Amino acid sequence: MIAMGTITVYREYGIPLVGRMKVFIDGTLVSALRSNSAVDITAGAGRHTVRVGMAWQASAPVDVELEDGGRETLRARVDLRAQSFTGFLLRPDEALDLDVVAGRPRIPLTRTEQADIRRD
Repeated sequence: MIAMGTITVYREYGIPLVGRMKVFIDGTLVSALRSNSAVDITAGAGRHTVRVGMAWQASAPVDVELEDGGRETLRARVDLRAQSFTGFLLRPDEALDLDVVAGRPRIPLTRTEQADIRRD
């Protein structure tokens, strides 16, 4: 049996911007989140690289180590740095925030998507 776990990425409500924030796991697009929503991604145990992007801006990549039956939770945000000169023009590939957090977000279940990226 393949060892599996869950990566949860949730997008906090922040600066109101039109558009969805794209979630990438190991370079593959798995979801696009609205503000104040989440995605639970089923993935194989081991190391995964998570990144979010919106328009031409992105977060720095975050590596997570997923254990069998485990869960890693990441919070994605758009804050004022994304609107700054540096975030807008000089370093757009680090303009969005993505952090590992403890626990599970309090996002309504109706706003949580499911994705499966298992490799059989």
